[in-house]
Amino acid sequence: MEGRLLRKRFSRRITILAVSLSIVILLMGGLLLFLSSGVRDAWTAYSYTSENRTTALSELHRSIGYGGFIHNFKNYVLRQEQGLLEHLRGDIEKFSQVISHYSSLDLNGKESQALLVIQQTLQMYRDNLHVAQMAVQRGAPTQQIDRQVRIDDAPALAALAVLQQENNRFHEAVTRDMNKQITNLINALLIGLLAMPFVVLAAYHYHDVMNRFVQLIAEKREVEKALVNSAAEVEEAQQQRRAMAYEAHHCELTRVPNRKAFMTTGHEIMQNAAAREQCLTVLFVDVDDFKTINDTYGHEIGDKVLVEVASRLSFALREGDFVARIGGDEFAMIIQCNDSATCAPGLAERLLDVMNESYSDIAEDLEVSCSVGGANCPQDGQDLDTLVRVADERMYRVKKSGKNGVFLQEC
Repeated sequence: MEGRLLRKRFSRRITILAVSLSIVILLMGGLLLFLSSGVRDAWTAYSYTSENRTTALSELHRSIGYGGFIHNFKNYVLRQEQGLLEHLRGDIEKFSQVISHYSSLDLNGKESQALLVIQQTLQMYRDNLHVAQMAVQRGAPTQQIDRQVRIDDAPALAALAVLQQENNRFHEAVTRDMNKQITNLINALLIGLLAMPFVVLAAYHYHDVMNRFVQLIAEKREVEKALVNSAAEVEEAQQQRRAMAYEAHHCELTRVPNRKAFMTTGHEIMQNAAAREQCLTVLFVDVDDFKTINDTYGHEIGDKVLVEVASRLSFALREGDFVARIGGDEFAMIIQCNDSATCAPGLAERLLDVMNESYSDIAEDLEVSCSVGGANCPQDGQDLDTLVRVADERMYRVKKSGKNGVFLQEC
């Protein structure tokens, strides 16, 4: 009788123990699932917001910095070309859209005030653009126009620095919040572990749950590691991609674009020129007697000559023009101009003058000249391959007729 009562009491204790363990596991599982979901949702929201803010800030930097509307505004004042005016108007409109996009983000007071300063600077440039255009039409001197439309860019640049600083603070605040949520998850795990010793005798029935707890701890550590290293890894990957893309499209010796880049960029320029009904010219430049230079002075001097030629060609170009080394001692150039009949021949002649300057700093008594052939679009062809072929043929005509000259058919 007493034996049956003891067995019944023991069985009841086991049942209570199992039920208690089940309740604890269910509660801990629900709490961990809730906390894990919160960490996952917070990380997803942070990634989306961070990408939007970073992208918008990068667009602001590009629009204001070198090659942006401030640089192009000064170029227009100095050069007073109609093509630059149209390009500048497009830059200002694009920058206005970038500011509008940035203002739609969740900004604090400092960011809103900084963005307002940048908007005011943009408005001053928009107003002074009209003033500059009127002055150019009147034929006013460049220095007078420059004094009349000069704008202090310092407040806008300082405001841009404020936006960068506040963006960094945003990332730091989110990182602290993520660390706090992960710490709460760890604490919940620890509390659950401390609450379970009283059922340790029955824990072997639920070893799968314990394994899951260990797995959650390991995953938490991986999340912490990912949060700490993700920014550095992303930046490193972006730098590697930029470096690989640069090397794939540039000549290793001269550092100017290569044939692949010339064909890719050339087709884009052709499409843009066709859309704007704008003329352009392709020039083919070949170093005269380059084999003789290599045989006489050595390949090291020959390489220095190619580097110097590439440098001089790049220096002679205007903004918007393009030069590439397409093989051996051959270079190709794309000249964009509203009137190729007037600007391209003059540029070709100027190239010869630049190429014929002294090379004594490379080797004593070294003389270098170039033969140039050109083709106009659309008169000589409407696709890049045709223009390159025509320019190449004309360049060889120059070589056969005595070298050191230009053959560019007038429009």
